[in-house]
Order: sequence, then structure tokens, then C-alpha cells
Amino acid sequence: MCFGVGIGFCLALIDNLPYVCLVTVPLLGSFYGADTIYRLSILLIIHSFVVECIPNVLWRVIPLLNIVLLGVIVYLPVSITPWPIVWVYTRIMWLTEPMLMVAEVILLLNYVMRMSQIGADEIEENEDSAFKYKAAILLFSSMCYAVTASLAYDMYLNATPSQVLCLFVIVFLMIAAHNMMLMAHEGIISDCAFFCLLSTGITYIMVLETRQISSPLAEPSLWTQSPLANSSVVNIMYSILHMTSSSAQRSVLFLKRFFTPLFLGLLAVRLYGILFIVNKVTRNFFQDDKNSPDCFEETVRDDFEEFSPWKSPLLLRLSIIFMLTQMSGQFLEEWSGQTSSVAGFSYLASASKNIWPREILFGRLIQVSSISGFYMWRLYRANDWTWNPWLTP
Repeated sequence: MCFGVGIGFCLALIDNLPYVCLVTVPLLGSFYGADTIYRLSILLIIHSFVVECIPNVLWRVIPLLNIVLLGVIVYLPVSITPWPIVWVYTRIMWLTEPMLMVAEVILLLNYVMRMSQIGADEIEENEDSAFKYKAAILLFSSMCYAVTASLAYDMYLNATPSQVLCLFVIVFLMIAAHNMMLMAHEGIISDCAFFCLLSTGITYIMVLETRQISSPLAEPSLWTQSPLANSSVVNIMYSILHMTSSSAQRSVLFLKRFFTPLFLGLLAVRLYGILFIVNKVTRNFFQDDKNSPDCFEETVRDDFEEFSPWKSPLLLRLSIIFMLTQMSGQFLEEWSGQTSSVAGFSYLASASKNIWPREILFGRLIQVSSISGFYMWRLYRANDWTWNPWLTP
């Protein structure tokens, strides 16, 4: 029995080895710069597609085929990825960043609003559990307001005048949101409390990011030197392990920032947003197919389960690779001072760098504006609101 458990554990570890390789993305980025992780990311995406295309029969014949394919990837020269492909890949990340920034905060607010609505429905329909749900809503709201007040007070004391002005604008939006909540037929206190927390939290993140941009870390010398033409991931890892402490000092400072609560929290929010979008696209695609007379409902359900990111290893792996690469590359540029004050909307940099305050991040303001518009629109439509399939968690 123990032998069988051991075999199962080993097979599960082999299947998840590509996820283990993702841990090297921040490491390689800290020592060799963003270009290296873009190239590694493309190789991991190719590996994911190749693994998915291999017939199941071949997996039974060669049980360790996954390790063999992964070994080929890590021993290939990183520079084997053509520059045009790298350029297109980085442009895709560049174009999707603003959309994902807006989508992730709206989806986060939407999730809390959906859970609050479920709790409110339970209070109306089930008197036995009404007290439990009321207590949960009040406790959650109290925690949101407490954290909001703490963050706002800290910004008031330590932020720049421009950022404090943004804080006062957000306070005005919060007052307006509370007013609309009281007027709306279905206003729920937990929704408004989380809206306040999210708005203040985004502004607080902006304050932290501008501090990092205004005091950038010195770039490691290896960033200005492209990896050797024949250097593979294994060779690069070997050089990192044998690097002297003085040579690695700057890179270690970048690496430490990847394990801060700020980066890990933003990483989790971005992953939820990407998986939610992919899940909804696949679900609604197959629901549309279900209306076709040539398609049976059971077949559609099976197809959806196969392609859902929560069921499909390919979609899940591609989402994680893309998200981690995008976030790592963006923050490496931000920490080194390469990102302008319109972080997240860098295509506006050349037009606004001379007139836009450096301590105000345009992307974060767009996030606050997006959730404000979404929440107030939701309250305005409270009387005839129905949950759209695209927004139902």
C-alpha cells in the first residue's frame, strides 16, 4: 500500500513539474532581467502545447515522457526563441495589461457583491439561519471599514500632497456610494464596505508603487549583458548557484521583493481574474452551442468540463505562465525605475510624462474609476437587476 502511495505521489510530482519550473521565473528575472523570463515563458508555453497534443497511448508506453520533454526545454539555449516572437509576446502582454487591470478589480468587487446577495437571499428565505448571515455581513463590513480607516490614516500622514488629494476624491466617492446605497432598494452594507476597502486599497498600492519607482534598485550588471548564445536554463541556474555574494547582492534585492505581501497579493488577484475570464468564455461558448439542434446537452457539458480552466491542465498552465511572466516583467521594470507614472497604461507615457504627476499612477486611477462606475451603476439598476451569466461566479 505504501509503495502504491509512493508511486502515485511520484507520478503526481512528474505531472506538476512544469509548475515547479515556474518558480524559476522570478529567480531568472532577478539575475538576468525580463528578457530572459520572456524567452523561458515562451518555451514553457510550447512545452504545454506539445504535452497536450501527445496521444494518451504514448503516455502509457513512455511513463516519464513528461520529464524527457521538460528536460529538452531546460537544456535548450534560451536564445533559441526568435526575437520577433519575443517582441510579439511582449506586445500581447503590453496590450492586455490595461484590460486585466480593470477586469480584475471589477471581478473582485463583483464576487463580493454576489456573495452578499446570496447572504441577503438566505436572510429573507430562511429565518433559522438569518442571524448567522446577518452576523457574517456585519462582521465582514466592520473589518472592511476598519482596514479602510487604517490605510486612509496612514496615507494621510505619509503620502505626497497629490496622493492625499486623490484620497480626498476617493472619500467623496465613498460618501456618494453610501448615499446611493441608502437610496437603492437592494443596497447591502457589505458591498459598500468592500467598495470602500477596494478603492482605498488601490490608492494605498499606488503609494507603495510610487515609492519603489522614485527609489529604484540598482540594476544587476548581468541585465545589460544578454545570456550566452548557448546558455540553457540549466547553465544559467548553475551560474547563479556559483555566483559570489558580492555579484549577487543586487539581484537578491530584486528577488526579495517577489516574496512581499504586495506582489503575492496582486499575483493572486490577477490569477483569479484571468481564470474567471477564461472560464466564462468557455462556458458561454458551449452554452451557445447547446442551442444548436446538432449538439446534445450532455456532449456540451462534457466539452465544457474538458476545456474549463479548472478542469483543463492546458488552460490552467497557460494562464499561470502568462500571468506570472506578465507580473514579473512588469514589476522588474517598475522596481528598476523603468516604468513611467502611467504604469499599466504605458502607451500613454510619451504623451503625458511632462504633464502627469510622477507620484500618481494613471492605471490605478482607472481601476478606482472602474469600480466606482460599476458599483454605482449596479445600485442605479437595483430595481431591475438580473445577474448576467458573464458576471456570475
